[in-house]
Amino acid sequence: MRIELHVTDRDDAHGSVELGRLRAVFPAMAFELVRDEGSRAITASSWLADDFDFWSFDRELDDLADRGEPVRVSANGLEATLIAEQVATRAQRLAWRCNAASHTAWFERVLHEHRALHDLGEPFVRADYDHALDTWQWTLRREPGAGAALQLAALLHEIERLVRGSGAGIVADDYRAFKDAHARAGARLADELFYRAGVPLAIAAAATALIAVHEHANDNLLLRTINDADALSFFSLNSPGYLAYFGAEQTNRKVLYTLARMSPAACRELAMMRIPRIVNDQVRRALTTRITLHETGAIT
Repeated sequence: MRIELHVTDRDDAHGSVELGRLRAVFPAMAFELVRDEGSRAITASSWLADDFDFWSFDRELDDLADRGEPVRVSANGLEATLIAEQVATRAQRLAWRCNAASHTAWFERVLHEHRALHDLGEPFVRADYDHALDTWQWTLRREPGAGAALQLAALLHEIERLVRGSGAGIVADDYRAFKDAHARAGARLADELFYRAGVPLAIAAAATALIAVHEHANDNLLLRTINDADALSFFSLNSPGYLAYFGAEQTNRKVLYTLARMSPAACRELAMMRIPRIVNDQVRRALTTRITLHETGAIT
């Protein structure tokens, strides 16, 4: 995936520094400055519009990636690099970074087996597949040295939804019990996939153990990483679709549940994301309340 920046108030020195930063954050993508705006460039006004169609944009990204064509951003210097970073975040599911732990034949087989389970013609299934890849990429973005078990757990943490149904509403009276059952069932399904893909037994066991408890945020670094990556992917990629389908009230509950699982460092990432205004307002209110409660000693 290549992202081209047409900077309207061109400053080559500033642009070169920003390109270097973007390349460091997204090592599997290419970024370059271009002289002409070109056709179908993303502008600040279109990108920031309240009625921006995220779903159609994601499908356009899919098509551009398939054709090997670039995404082009046209804005002033500060806006151009911010929008480019936000676009790259939505596109990171299409430009896979790997490390030594995931650059193996059996990890490739896991990716193939995982893809084969998803009917990408179904919108909810497509959203789940994109989220799985994005959570994996958020994991590597935050922990470049992540081991294979952690990466596998991030990739397959939501696999149970393929059985339950991606678009199924949340009807459980006890949401915690519902989420715990979801995690345990997902671990069993992931273990079957790992066996088919020939994942080494010790790595498979460690990954399934993480999936089985991934809904619990605690001080375990591996679980914290999965929770943060899962949450960041919800906000940066899936929150527009969630809001459109479930509405503002359920989305607010989802926002509160998700924020409660996030580390302070992950929460700071939210300020740089392009998310729907309604979701962004809910995040700001929730984080302001949490900061106030910390300051008053109501929570620690």
